[in-house]
Order: sequence, then C-alpha cells, then structure tokens
Amino acid sequence: MGTYTSVVRPDASLYREGQGAIFTAEGEMVAWKGSGQGKFGPGGAISYRGILYFQTTSQKLARLNAAPGVFEYEVDPEGKTRTKIWEWK
Repeated sequence: MGTYTSVVRPDASLYREGQGAIFTAEGEMVAWKGSGQGKFGPGGAISYRGILYFQTTSQKLARLNAAPGVFEYEVDPEGKTRTKIWEWK
C-alpha cells in the first residue's frame, strides 16, 4: 500500500514521489519511499520507472535497508495496475 503525488511536466512527462509499506505473508513490514518518471500511453495508459528506498526492522529482510529497489509501474487504459520491483544489488 502507498500514496504518491504525480506532476505533469511542461513536456507532458510525469514525475512522482511517494511512500508506503509492503507486508509479507508472515506479517513483516518494509516501509518505502521513492520517486519515478513516467509517460502517458495510448488510451490513457501510464508507465512509470523509478527507484525505491526501503527501511525495515525485520531481521529476515534487513538487507533491504542497504539495497535500493528499481521499479516498473504500469496502469492500463481500464485502470488496472501492475508493479514489478527488483532489488538493486
């Protein structure tokens, strides 16, 4: 879950910043903050690429405190979203 703000730039590109949290099936939490750039696509689709910084007290996920994540975030014309995040090692 998370919240973010997006701004349309004069060249019609997008910039966004946000923060939120990811929860594992075991109930562990990783907080994130990040930013990205995006563009509009056909039919109202939107595509973003960016970076996330993580913070957690979980011992199991502690490596994320020192490893940023890069992401792809897509919104199709119907409003369905897809997010992929990779740990940047």
